[in-house]
Amino acid sequence: MKEYILNERNLHPYALPQDYIKLIFQQEFGPGHLIADKNYAEQRLLNEWEEVHHLPYEAEQDIGGGYVRVCLKGLDEAQLGKLNEAFVKSANQMSGSNLAFESKLDEFVVMAKDGVFDFGFDEAKAAVEEYLAGGIRPTSHTKQYHDHYKPAYRVVRKEYWK
Repeated sequence: MKEYILNERNLHPYALPQDYIKLIFQQEFGPGHLIADKNYAEQRLLNEWEEVHHLPYEAEQDIGGGYVRVCLKGLDEAQLGKLNEAFVKSANQMSGSNLAFESKLDEFVVMAKDGVFDFGFDEAKAAVEEYLAGGIRPTSHTKQYHDHYKPAYRVVRKEYWK
């Protein structure tokens, strides 16, 4: 887990605790929701791609747990169908456990205590406690993360993307 958190810190130094919680959630549970309508998912993908495809290409990010974040920036339009297939298959495959997820959150808080991030232990611990108080669920990136990185990606199982 540590190597993926450290990679995120290096790739996105403006990430805040909530952004790491999102990463850890995705590593444990993948996309985190079922996709009932493949065509709707594809239309959303196309709409998002149209907003960012002109931006410089970003390589996929291995986030652990058998998942990668496939960035839409600079992605060739011909890849969208394959990406949507991988996303829908990944989303509809149940994975992860609450216990393992909570253990990874604890590891993240310990890393904050060890001074790994620009934010401190108290901020990381409070963010995790606030998140868990609302139940384990997908979460969004912070405004700061959006402002700096304009995230646009799909989380997919590696074996479906390769």
